[in-house]
Amino acid sequence: MWRRVVSWVDERLNIMPLWHGFLDRKVPKGIGWFHVFGSATLFLLVLQFVTGIFLTVYYAPSTEHAYRSIEFITGQVPFGRFVAGVHLWSASILVVVIGVHMLRTFVYGAYKYPREATWITGAVLLLLVLAFAFTGYLLPYDQKAYWATVVGTNIAGAAPLVGDWALRILRGGTAVGALTLQRFYAFHIWVLPAALVLFVAAHLFMVIRQGIAAPPRRWPLDLGSAAARLPRRERYERQYAMEKQVGHPFYVSILKDAVFALLLFLAIAVLAVTIGTPLEPPADPNATSYVPRPEWYFLDFFQLLWYLQGQWEPLWIFLIVLGVVLMLLLLPFYDRGPERHPGRRPVAMVCAAVGVVAVMGLTYLGGRKPAATQAPPASGAATAPGAREFQAQACAGCHTIAGVGGTAGPNLSHIGAAMTRDQLRTFIVQGRGRMPAFPHISPDALSALLDYLESLK
Repeated sequence: MWRRVVSWVDERLNIMPLWHGFLDRKVPKGIGWFHVFGSATLFLLVLQFVTGIFLTVYYAPSTEHAYRSIEFITGQVPFGRFVAGVHLWSASILVVVIGVHMLRTFVYGAYKYPREATWITGAVLLLLVLAFAFTGYLLPYDQKAYWATVVGTNIAGAAPLVGDWALRILRGGTAVGALTLQRFYAFHIWVLPAALVLFVAAHLFMVIRQGIAAPPRRWPLDLGSAAARLPRRERYERQYAMEKQVGHPFYVSILKDAVFALLLFLAIAVLAVTIGTPLEPPADPNATSYVPRPEWYFLDFFQLLWYLQGQWEPLWIFLIVLGVVLMLLLLPFYDRGPERHPGRRPVAMVCAAVGVVAVMGLTYLGGRKPAATQAPPASGAATAPGAREFQAQACAGCHTIAGVGGTAGPNLSHIGAAMTRDQLRTFIVQGRGRMPAFPHISPDALSALLDYLESLK
């Protein structure tokens, strides 16, 4: 029956030559388990799309119903808890897998001629995955989602020149609220998926068209002395043809990719069943004691902020983010040497090692900070507009009041007795030492915040 169906389709569309050309084509020798991360990234992206479509059937993107819809999905919809857990944990593992894939590409020098455009589309895909993680962060609309989004959008708003514009685009107003949730939802299910499909298609086309880069050899296959006079493209094509002659059919690699994808799915399924999708209490913009913390894949950036505090913090953040993005996108153009073997690229390998250690170290240090806390609802001065503004500006992430809050900054429990109103205003607006500046805070918000701080005696 299967053969008859295939024969019927092939007679009309002539697909078998394409099928054989795809599976039976040769790939270079050495394409093995270190190369499974690219296909694993595609598998996890498809898994995100499938589970995301299921979740959108039940999710309600409004501040009144978002949290309850998540509870409904995980508590009452058949297999809802499992599907939501798969969506959550596959997103986390996707960040790891695409990072390892890009690291392997860098170490093997596979971003060099003629694959510069392939690397650029891959770097854009990494940025899109991080954007997916950030926009999906707010959708559960619990305390962690809300306050982490407040901090993240504050960072974007502090960027020089474009900060106000970025803040308005992300929040849709001056504070995180209903319009912010709607915008993040629209970005998450419409704008970013459209961009992702476009760049995934372009990336796959380039990989299939150019072939998988052969593993770097310390002594490349000898083309003979006459090859040195050939144009670069022809010389490369001859070299790649020789690599494929000693290689194996592509379906051998497909089997390894399938095994690795199955192992990933089993690990994700175990996490979805055993841990599920942890939820904190519903988002409360009036809370005054919550210490926001990001997900683990943003902990390195979160920790880096502690070392950049001061009046120049917005500029440093902007320059670091811009520098990292440009470094990724332009890598093939400032590292144009023909050598690909890691043993002959010591500077590149040292840079890669420093980058990996820095990311892992900052993530570890960020993970060691005290976990988020939620104190009982306060009364009196603690529920005043200034107290809410204190939380809205994420001050509780650094400062402790009445035993609740972060420890990176001074304890403010009695700050009203230690500093005058003018001194407090200077510290808030201009910053000093490790204290970041908040020049964009509105006059009303600043006045309310000063009233609250003055009351702490």
